[in-house]
Amino acid sequence: MKKLAVLCASVLILFSGCASKSITQEPEEPASPTESELPENASYDPDSNTVYIFPTTEPPEETIIPDSVDIDAGATSLDSLKYEVFEDRAVITDFTGKETDIVVPSHIGSYPVTEIGHYAFEAAWDVTSITIPDSVMLISEQAFADCESLTDITIPGTVTTIGRGAFSNCISLSELTIPASVTDTQEEMLTGCALQDLYILNPTLIYNNWGLEDSETKCTIHAPAGSAMLDWAEAHDFPAEEIS
Repeated sequence: MKKLAVLCASVLILFSGCASKSITQEPEEPASPTESELPENASYDPDSNTVYIFPTTEPPEETIIPDSVDIDAGATSLDSLKYEVFEDRAVITDFTGKETDIVVPSHIGSYPVTEIGHYAFEAAWDVTSITIPDSVMLISEQAFADCESLTDITIPGTVTTIGRGAFSNCISLSELTIPASVTDTQEEMLTGCALQDLYILNPTLIYNNWGLEDSETKCTIHAPAGSAMLDWAEAHDFPAEEIS
């Protein structure tokens, strides 16, 4: 009986030793990424075995001081306009004057004015007319919002983009022409306006929640035959007129 007990104990020790050996493994070192495997905006730290990802956004543009600040004859004085000048263009950023009839300059020194900046004329309550030069390509977000006395604005055929709420709450503006050059418009562009006539000259321009459907009275949409805006006007029961 004692011999059997000793034999069983020996078998258990033998199997226990085998099991211990079977589960003992050396941990594998993770492979370090090669330079070709990393994205351009990443680096690898071998000491901590860590890959660092860096932001890819470009740094903001630096403003510059132009050599001269001469502007068009008849344009609104720069005493009433704030602006920023970049490497290839100038941007109107604010109106601080008392004038009621605004003529935006087409250039500041040798730099073309290509943009009406965010909120540039916001709440210029006494302004009644604004003439935008044909150097401008972008009317930014809420550029003319809350210009409550504005009755006349000229948008040139160089503008391609009109930002969110650009003419919102221009309650005295009864007529507006969006030239054929405009291909990109954003929401609330005309929210709170009291338009009677809206001319859309680009036949492919699509309505983008401009706020017309929220107006108390429906303005007349004037657009080329077969245009997207005439289709929209018909679908939303707006009066419409074909133009050539």
